[in-house]
Amino acid sequence: MGAVSRAAEEAGVHAQMRLGEALARCPSLGLITADPARVSELWEGLLERLEGIGAAVESERPGEAFFAVDGLRGIHGGEVAGVIAAAREAAATPVRIAAAPNRFAAYVAAGRGSRLPRALTGPRGEAIVPPGALRRFLAPLPVSTLTARLGAGDAEASKLVAALQRLGLRTLGRLAALSPDQIADRFGALGMRALGLARGEDAPLRPRAPHEELAAEIELPEGTAGAQLDRALALLVDRLLAVPQRKERTVLLLRLSALLVSGGSWSVEQGLGRPTASARTIGSLLTPRLETLPEPASALRLRAIALGPPAADQLELSLGARPPRRGRLAAAVREVRAAAGAEALLKVVEADPGSRVPERRAFLTPYPGR
Repeated sequence: MGAVSRAAEEAGVHAQMRLGEALARCPSLGLITADPARVSELWEGLLERLEGIGAAVESERPGEAFFAVDGLRGIHGGEVAGVIAAAREAAATPVRIAAAPNRFAAYVAAGRGSRLPRALTGPRGEAIVPPGALRRFLAPLPVSTLTARLGAGDAEASKLVAALQRLGLRTLGRLAALSPDQIADRFGALGMRALGLARGEDAPLRPRAPHEELAAEIELPEGTAGAQLDRALALLVDRLLAVPQRKERTVLLLRLSALLVSGGSWSVEQGLGRPTASARTIGSLLTPRLETLPEPASALRLRAIALGPPAADQLELSLGARPPRRGRLAAAVREVRAAAGAEALLKVVEADPGSRVPERRAFLTPYPGR
């Protein structure tokens, strides 16, 4: 279980509880809805914690991550089991972890867990498949194990596995015994991919480039909508651009998400076309996206997913000897922020001038440096 509602908490359900146990305690949980924005945020946090122990992580989908352990053993006790223990602690949530010579074997070993032979478990019960035992580990596995790892559509992968089973090739060992010519003639590129996995061959890992967390969040008063919501978004953009970790870099890709009043969430990604650090440009692209909110929101969050190079000052033709006023102002803003922090210079943004509550009439937002 991930996040749980108040009603579920009152029935004894809590986060990290297994689904079967949750349903047993609260049978009225007849509908479980996906929350992609929340899943994305939680998974990104877990990946960053893994990178914090030194791991170069590859992750193509939430819930699944791979990293090499060779360079980490020296800083985690000298053994693979030490790296696994550090990764489990960094995850800070119940996870399945296994070590193997490639991602396919690690994926299978993590799924089998306690069903592994004693020879393939570490001193703390970790699933560890050494290189010398890889073929022996894979051989008895059913060919259906390949379905989720062939890199093809579910229907195409299932069709290949069904064809192999009809030919009597029900285990990876039987499949690995065939020659590449026999597989290529009958099953083509997908069959060759299956043969490679059955033989313990896999593509090298493609770790992602670690990036800094650049995000801003704002809580919304009850009933925020229309122009008030647009002003809240403008405030959020200003806060994101004022984050010190941005270091004057431009933005390439953003994720705008909202925590809905009902407890769910909503998110949308927005590419910017070209690198920019202009609050006006970013706001003009994100504002129309607010129209797709399915219901009122209690909070907005903006996250920079991809950053570009630092913004270059646009050259201006000046007849006088002094630099342009805008450039001098931007330089002064940067100096003040460097000396006193991102909140040193603020501007007033009207939110709801007609509100009876003074705190809702205007907000303070970081003054833009450009």
